[in-house]
Amino acid sequence: MRLFTPGSRVDVDIDPADHPEARRRGPRARPRGAVALAVGAVAVAGGLALGAMAVPRLLAAIELGDSRSIAERAELRDESLTDHQIDDAALALERSLDWNADADLAALLAAARLGQAARPTQAPLVEKRLAQAEAAARRAIAASPAHPTAWALLALAIDARDPDDPALPRVLERALAVAPFDPRYLEQRIEVACRLWHRVDDRTRATAAEQIRMFAGRDLDRLAAIAKRTFGLLPVRESLAPAPDLLRRFDSIYIRLP
Repeated sequence: MRLFTPGSRVDVDIDPADHPEARRRGPRARPRGAVALAVGAVAVAGGLALGAMAVPRLLAAIELGDSRSIAERAELRDESLTDHQIDDAALALERSLDWNADADLAALLAAARLGQAARPTQAPLVEKRLAQAEAAARRAIAASPAHPTAWALLALAIDARDPDDPALPRVLERALAVAPFDPRYLEQRIEVACRLWHRVDDRTRATAAEQIRMFAGRDLDRLAAIAKRTFGLLPVRESLAPAPDLLRRFDSIYIRLP
C-alpha cells in the first residue's frame, strides 16, 4: 500500500475528452473563424446560383415586354413595323405561353397574327397567319372560356379564312354573348353578325341587335358604312326598328353613301 501525502506530486496523463467537464460540454467547438468562412462560402455559392437563375428570367421579362409592345402595335395595324419585327414578337409570345397559359397574352398573340395577316406583304402567307391567329385565340379560350375578346378574335380569324365554315355561327354567338357591352371589337362583331344574319338563331340575332343599337348611338356614320360594306342593310334596319329616330337618321345617312 502506497501512501500519498498532500505534499506529494503525481504525474497522471488524462485525455481531455475523458474529463467529466468535457463530456458535459460535448464535442470541442470549431474555431469561430472557420465556421464564419464556411457560412460565407455557402452564402456566396447560394447567391451565385440565384443570380444564374434570375438573369435568364430577367432577360425573358425584358423580351416579353418589348414583344407585347410590338404585338399591340401590330394589332393597331402600325405600318411602321416590319414583318420580321412582328414575327419575332409573336414567337416570343408563343414561348412565354408555353411556360404560362395566360389568356390575355394568347388573345394579344391572336390579334397580332390577325394584324399581320392583313398586311399586303404577307399575302403569300395569309392562310398560315390566319391559322396561327385561330390557334392563339383557341389557346386564350382554353385558358379562360369567358374571355371578353378571344371569341371575337376567333370569329374574325375563321371568317377571314373561310366564311362558310359551319363552326362560325356558334363562335359568333359566343363572341356576342360573353361581353355584350365590351367596346373592343364591337364594330367587328357587328360586321360578322350582318354577314351571318340568316345563319344564326333568333337569340343570337337579338343579342346582335342590341349591340347594333349601342353602336348606332355612338357612330351612325360608321354603322351605315358597315351596312353598306357587308350588305347588311336589312339586319341593321331590323335592329334599329325599336328606335325610330335612330332608324330615320340611319336611313338618311345610308342613302347618301356612294
